[in-house]
Amino acid sequence: MIRSRLAKSLMACLLLQGCGGTGFELPPVSETEALQAARAIDIDPSLPRYSRGNAYYRQAIRRIAPQLTRNIGPVCMRAETAVCQFRFHYVADDEVNAFTEEDGHIYLHRGMLDYLQSDDEIAAVMAHEMGHQIANHVEEGKGSAVLGALLGGLLMGGAAVAGGLTQEEANQQTNQGMGLGARIGQISFSKEQEREADLLAAYVLARGGFDLHRAGGTFEVLAKLDDRTNASWKDTHPAGPERIVAWRKAVVEVEANKDQLPRPVAP
Repeated sequence: MIRSRLAKSLMACLLLQGCGGTGFELPPVSETEALQAARAIDIDPSLPRYSRGNAYYRQAIRRIAPQLTRNIGPVCMRAETAVCQFRFHYVADDEVNAFTEEDGHIYLHRGMLDYLQSDDEIAAVMAHEMGHQIANHVEEGKGSAVLGALLGGLLMGGAAVAGGLTQEEANQQTNQGMGLGARIGQISFSKEQEREADLLAAYVLARGGFDLHRAGGTFEVLAKLDDRTNASWKDTHPAGPERIVAWRKAVVEVEANKDQLPRPVAP
């Protein structure tokens, strides 16, 4: 129970401190637009699952990756990112998840891919994780990991002292809290960062020749998954209707943008 409360407290603190703005202009989304998207999901809540086997997904990732990465150099230059090389890894388990780590390593779980219908939708997840790397969110996550460790140690240590534990037991609880806090801090992205990764994904997909409208089905799938599963993705990737609206607006922006490069936030 204490660990559960600690995790929730840490996530709330880290999400709040992570909302410091983005490097690129994000499409505005009104509450009315988000509600309309939510109603559309309620009208059609169907969520088919495609189980196509490990060999299929490995081949799909190998097929999609070169197309995604061949024209991303200008996007990385616009973002002034230090890492513009990506390595995609397939994880053969049923966890509904995808995530990125340092140095462009991106992991895609079968449990996530099973809900995606086409190469365009799979590419959208891959491009979203690339967007986190391009926008420097992973590097920023290191700072969140340090902060998470400090908060976790303080919260767990304080609870241990208040509970009357011995000094040795309190030290153990503090160390556990620091470890848990660091893990939570490392994976926590703010909603703004998620939407920035989505926006960059739209540009990456467009430059790779993918169908942005078909790719948008990914965000409808994620919004439906939000109510049906305790997916790991849901914990760190808010997937509500507002992201569906933001994606549609991003598509309009990209299609009207001749150089296919995102617009930096004005200084």
